[in-house]
Amino acid sequence: MKRLAIIPLIAVVLVGCGSNSEKTSVTATGTIEATESSIAAQVPGRIIKMNYEEGSVAGKGDTLAEIDHESLVQQVNQAKAALEIAQQQYDLLVKGARSEDLKVAEEGIKQAEANFNLTRLAFDRTKKLFGEHSVSQSQMDAARAQYDVASAQLKSAQETLAKLRQYARPEEIRASAARVKQAEAALDYARIALDHSYVRCPFDNATVLDKLMEMGDYAGIGTPLYTVSNLRTMKMTVYVSEVELARIRLGDKAKVVLDGMPNHPFDGKVIYISPTAEFTPKNVQTKQERIKLVFAVKIAIANPENYLKAGLPADATIYTK
Repeated sequence: MKRLAIIPLIAVVLVGCGSNSEKTSVTATGTIEATESSIAAQVPGRIIKMNYEEGSVAGKGDTLAEIDHESLVQQVNQAKAALEIAQQQYDLLVKGARSEDLKVAEEGIKQAEANFNLTRLAFDRTKKLFGEHSVSQSQMDAARAQYDVASAQLKSAQETLAKLRQYARPEEIRASAARVKQAEAALDYARIALDHSYVRCPFDNATVLDKLMEMGDYAGIGTPLYTVSNLRTMKMTVYVSEVELARIRLGDKAKVVLDGMPNHPFDGKVIYISPTAEFTPKNVQTKQERIKLVFAVKIAIANPENYLKAGLPADATIYTK
């Protein structure tokens, strides 16, 4: 008789414990995901270096690849020279012409003429090689651009010497100041283009998943070179009911368990809660449950030892407050 009296009491205690557990956690099933990034070329040209192989890890700012930048270096140098000439022209207009200013202007013409002659010869050679299909279109375009810049610089130097003998009007000074700003912008643009020839990794702990090009290949703007992913932090999307969602908050801690590693839980936390409901995805729940409206919850999972792989099914327990 005493044993029969104890049994209902034990049942009540067990039910009470189960109720508290359900109120402090939400369990759901999902699939491990990895966020992949495609690293593409930002300037066109021949690839001269591919520094990382598949499976290697790069840090933020590391140079993954290099695009041929010889012509870009020349463009930076020309932009510097153009800025210097523009600045000199402005200074001469503001200060007025002096004998030494005339000498500087005359020397500027000599330098511009020498640069123009060299650039013209290089352009003629490149044009001939282009006709023989020995150089690429980008190299031909770069040679033409350098020739045009050198021609404009010579013309500008000649105009400067001519204007030194005339009175500088206010509108001329304003126009000269505008040319200085234009030359500064051109230099900034040339430097950015040169910097973009070094294809750098955008974040830390980037594992190279795919190497899509090889040294010597030609890359256009937007051509993918690598696919990378930060495998140290994986993600998982689970779907919960409206009742369960009411207990979940951003930042809630979670434990994720793989089917093949039941005794090795992975730490995670809630990083996203969908503001809108959707029908349960067909590949997540049974046919009867698909008609239910659920909310997507995304969990970030620490993966320091790279046990987690994209596509693996897993169970997540979200600890609510």
